[in-house]
Amino acid sequence: MIDALLRRPASTAEVASDGVRLLGVVSLLAVLLWHGPVEAALFALVLLGLLVSRCLPAAPLFSSLYGLTLLLAAWSSVMDLYARISWWDLAVHFAATGTIAVMAWYLLAAYGAVTAWHPGGRPVPRFAVPAVVTALGLALSVLWEFGEWWGHYYVDATINVGYRDTIGDLAAGGLGSLLSGILLARLIRRNPPPSAAGAAEAPLQRRLQG
Repeated sequence: MIDALLRRPASTAEVASDGVRLLGVVSLLAVLLWHGPVEAALFALVLLGLLVSRCLPAAPLFSSLYGLTLLLAAWSSVMDLYARISWWDLAVHFAATGTIAVMAWYLLAAYGAVTAWHPGGRPVPRFAVPAVVTALGLALSVLWEFGEWWGHYYVDATINVGYRDTIGDLAAGGLGSLLSGILLARLIRRNPPPSAAGAAEAPLQRRLQG
């Protein structure tokens, strides 16, 4: 994992993803200088998430979207956008939960807990990746709501909690995760690993030889 964290970016897209991580460092320094310890702790957590994503074999596009979404969610809290814009909370839950769920899928895939390809090189059913990502998103949404409840009672009473808010957040997070899972499944099928591509070409070669 340390080697993956320290490796050089291999493409322009990976350089862009590292640029987003640099924004995370700048954001943390900014809140340390001009805001309080609660905001600093929030951005320290965001930066940890950005660094973890660099250790995973995630597509650079998802890594960049993931990082930008985390930063947007954190800055929205600092700038009180959730209270100022009525629909902003649902929009952030939709986007953030979806991208975080994809990163959770990549984390599980790195340890062999989930996969998009059978050992023989065949892709798993089309619904499998979206279903797993959606399930991960819903589970993460529940943890998020626990965090909001804890923050409301022990950190800042202005954090919005309640039945309507919780159900809306869970629904937005679930829909965002479903959409992200569908996009991830399409991206994976368009970019199969070499072993899968070779397995797919083998039957055709056997027919030609026969």
